[in-house]
Amino acid sequence: MGNTQSNLPTYYNADPTNDAYAHSLTGYVDLASEALGAKVVRASNERFGAASNLIKAQEPQLAQNTKCSAAKGELDAWVTRRHNPETDWAVIRLGSIGSVAGFNIDTRGLDGEHASQVSIQGCLAPENSAVDSRGDIEDVNWEELLPAIEIAPNSKHTLALWTPTAAVNFVRITLHPDGGVARLRILGTVAVNPEAVGETDLASVNAGACVIMASDEKLGAKENLILPGRATADSPETLGWKTRRSRSDDHTDWAIVQLGEPGFLTRIELDTGLYDGDQPAAASVQACYTEMANPERDPQCFWYQIVPRTELNGSKVHKIDVSLNDVPFSHIKLVVHPDGGVSRLRAYGQRVKEIEEEAAREEAEAAAEAALAAEIGLESETPSTASENEEATEEATGEAAEEAAEDQQQAKVVAEEVIVVEITESETAADETAADIVTAAFIEAEAISSAAESTTKSLIDVTVTEVPVVAETSSNNQEAIISSKKADRVDKADKQDVPSTPPRKKQNKPRKNSGSESEVPAKDQFSSRAGELIQSLTSPMPIRKRANTRSRVEEDTDEGSTNTVDSQPKRPRRKPKSRNQTAAN
Repeated sequence: MGNTQSNLPTYYNADPTNDAYAHSLTGYVDLASEALGAKVVRASNERFGAASNLIKAQEPQLAQNTKCSAAKGELDAWVTRRHNPETDWAVIRLGSIGSVAGFNIDTRGLDGEHASQVSIQGCLAPENSAVDSRGDIEDVNWEELLPAIEIAPNSKHTLALWTPTAAVNFVRITLHPDGGVARLRILGTVAVNPEAVGETDLASVNAGACVIMASDEKLGAKENLILPGRATADSPETLGWKTRRSRSDDHTDWAIVQLGEPGFLTRIELDTGLYDGDQPAAASVQACYTEMANPERDPQCFWYQIVPRTELNGSKVHKIDVSLNDVPFSHIKLVVHPDGGVSRLRAYGQRVKEIEEEAAREEAEAAAEAALAAEIGLESETPSTASENEEATEEATGEAAEEAAEDQQQAKVVAEEVIVVEITESETAADETAADIVTAAFIEAEAISSAAESTTKSLIDVTVTEVPVVAETSSNNQEAIISSKKADRVDKADKQDVPSTPPRKKQNKPRKNSGSESEVPAKDQFSSRAGELIQSLTSPMPIRKRANTRSRVEEDTDEGSTNTVDSQPKRPRRKPKSRNQTAAN
């Protein structure tokens, strides 16, 4: 517990013997390689060797580092003048933004010209940032990636960091106090550009891809397959991936590339540039999806052939459309038949994460629009407290229940009125005029009924005086008089355009009564009595004595009335002679 983080070492020697076939930094990308696009921005001094030699892809040329070359300032290394009172430095812009995992500091060919100590700093700054005379970038602070360490002459120092750094795109190497370094490798992982959208080369080192393994790389490194740009003769070490001659037609060589991110592939490109005669006879491409870095360790991983065996020509870019828009892949395998060299491998497609982000963005926009629409649709005035909301809800519910009860009661009353009005089975539809005539008939019938009750005696007397006159006529004359009166009634009905039978009221939903509430009881008072009267008028059965008296009075009074409703012809009954008639006889 006595050690603190500051006392712990930040690095360790990943290859103490300098001859290990693989170590902890194997498979990382050299972010400071000129093949990746790295560039030396500025150096404090380049008296005996240019600082651009630090980022060359090829190994140091030991034969070139002679005394004569040093005198001419042509050493294949970065070498500064002697007796520097401070330090010498060189600022390198990396080929891609990435996280640093370790360093390879090479002093081969510099025996006596090497620096005593070396330290490395890094920062993340705009790509076109300028470096001043002190090796600083305005408004940017350098972070120490590797503290000052002693280095030996004519050797390689492979130093791995215990913890990878944050993303950087500039590094500064400092010599204490002066001297030289042949090569500088900044080994790390490329950071994927989050702003890259649409179709991109998922197999490019700048996209974060790396070559996991290959069956053979005797004549060309497998990492060259995913370098940016086309191969050039100026850099033979980066021409491409090239295998030895197999001497067998059944032989195949292969290389596995882990894509920068899983994606949906659309196009494969195989470039055989500068391999004219050294290209494979044919090639095919397979793909798989796995969450492991090495698919050979995943027993569930299955390789799908996305490009069948295709014949290759020298110094040509072969473009093959795959259009696998529904299946994502994380690795591809290039298989060459039987052997040969391929300069570059491209796998164009769209990242799965980008598609998911686009779908999530569309869902978020739709949700935001829905929320905005809901907010606009809210009422501007709402109760301020929960109790007010509850009271308002209860009050509204009570009012709605009362209105529903009133509507139900009124509908019941109206239904009863409609039933009363439906007194016949006539198919004729009534209009507003017919409805008014029927209503007036009801009112007149009620008035006549009331008058009949108060003047019953007088009506009976009139009837008694008229009976002898009727009795003196013969039965044939009585039938003629009744027929004549019946014809008069029919003529009056024709002139008034009133149907011979009471019309049936149209069964529409009755309108609300906007008048006073006293009108409903008024209808109830005469509805039953009016119904009896109309029933007596329309019924074919023999009517009672009172109805006969009412009919006789109606015959005398209807002559001056315009609201007369004809009834069916009634069979007259012979009345017994009264005492007055007997006395007259």
